[in-house]
Amino acid sequence: MITSFVDESPTKKVFTFEVPAEDVRKATERTVKAFAKQVRLPGFRPGKVPPDMIRKRFAEEVKGEVLEHLIQASVGEALREKNLVPLGQPKIGNLKFAFEEPLSFRVDLEVRPVVEPKDYRGLKVPAGDAVPTAEEIDTLVGRIREGHAAYEPIEGRAAKDGDFALVDIKGSFPKGDGKDFEADKTMVEVGGDHTMPELSAHVRNAEPGVTVTFQKDWAADVPDKDFAGKTVLYTVHLVALKTRVLPALDDEFARLALTPREGEVPEGANLVMLREKVAESLKREKEQAMRETRRRAVLDGLLALHEVPAPETMVESEVDSALKEYARHLTREGVDLKDARVDWNELRKEARPSAERRVKEYLLLDAIGDKENVTVTDTELDAEMKRRAQAMGLSFGDLKSALVKANRIEGVREELRIDRVLDFLLAEAAVAL
Repeated sequence: MITSFVDESPTKKVFTFEVPAEDVRKATERTVKAFAKQVRLPGFRPGKVPPDMIRKRFAEEVKGEVLEHLIQASVGEALREKNLVPLGQPKIGNLKFAFEEPLSFRVDLEVRPVVEPKDYRGLKVPAGDAVPTAEEIDTLVGRIREGHAAYEPIEGRAAKDGDFALVDIKGSFPKGDGKDFEADKTMVEVGGDHTMPELSAHVRNAEPGVTVTFQKDWAADVPDKDFAGKTVLYTVHLVALKTRVLPALDDEFARLALTPREGEVPEGANLVMLREKVAESLKREKEQAMRETRRRAVLDGLLALHEVPAPETMVESEVDSALKEYARHLTREGVDLKDARVDWNELRKEARPSAERRVKEYLLLDAIGDKENVTVTDTELDAEMKRRAQAMGLSFGDLKSALVKANRIEGVREELRIDRVLDFLLAEAAVAL
C-alpha cells in the first residue's frame, strides 16, 4: 500500500500510496450496495435499483465515499505501522482515481514528535524564604493606612509636591492617530511616582480653577499601544487641592481595617492581629511567587536539556487561543472589537515565540507524565471541577454540564495531569544553595 515514505522532519512526514485495482473494485461494490439500500427511484422497489444505474446516476457521490474510505483506511494503517500521532487534517495531493483501476495519492502529515525525556530529576531551582520581614509587614500596613486615609481641602495656596490634586483631564491626538478621551475628577499626587511628570510640572504652583495645557510625545516602546509613538495634547483643569491625612496607627484603625465590608468586627481585633493577618497574607503571596519562580526554573532546565520541535499545528492553536483570550479581555474592558484599532497580524507575530515555548513545555511534560505514569482519576477530576465551580460561583452540575457540552472535560483532566507532572518535578528538584 505504501509506495514511499519521506521523513522530512520530526514533525513532517510524506507518504505516497497505491491501492490495488481489486481493492478499489471491492470498495466500489460495497458503496454501491449501500447506496442501493438508501436511494428511491421511480419504477424500482426499495433496494432493487440496478448497480449500474447507481454507479451512473450517483457517480460523484460513490466516488467520494470510495475515496474517503480507502484514503482513511490507508492512512490509518500507515500511522499504526509507523507509530505516528497525526496533528490536524492530512493534506491529500497527486490523486489519481478511476473505477476498476489502481488508486494512487500523496499524503503530507504533521505529527507529534517523539520526545524522550532525560535527566529531569534533580533540576536546579532557586532557594527562597517565604517568611515576610518586619519591613515588608510595615510597608503593607502602611498601604492599608493609605487606603483608609481622609482627604482634607487645602485653601489659600498653590499646589506643591505631596499635595493631591483633583483634576479633570482631556486628551486629544493632533495627528489624528488616536481616540480622544476624558477623565473627570481624577485624584493625582503632585510629584508622585505614579503621576506623569509633565502633569506634575504644569500643576505645581497652580491654584484651583486654573486650566493648563501641554503636549507629550510618547516613546514607541511604552506598554500601552494606544499611546506608543504618539503625540497627545493634554488639557488639565485643577478642580481642588487636598492633603492626605492618615489614620493613627492604633487598635481603632486595626479594627476598621479588619472588619469586612459587610460583616462584624472580628473578636479581639487589634493592631497585633492586623499585623498577624498581614504577615499571613504576605507569606501566601511569597510562597506563590516562589513556587512560580521554581516552576519557571524547572521548565527552563527542561528546555535547556532537550531539543523539542514545535509542530506548526499546535503552535497556531496556541496563538489562536492567546488572541481569543485577549479579545475576551478587551470585551470585558468595554472595548468594541469592531472599532478597536488592533493589528491582529502583528499580535500574531508577537504571540508566536511564547506559543512555541508553551508547546515545547507541554510536549516535555506530557512525555514525563507518560514515563512516570502520572494519571488523574474520575474522582480527582470531579474534585477539581467542584473547586473551580466554587471559585466561579457556579454549581458543580452546571459547570460539568457546560464542560461536557463544550467537549472540555478531558481538557481539564489533562491540565490537572500536567500540573501534577510539574509538582512531581518540583518535589524532585534540587534547591540551589
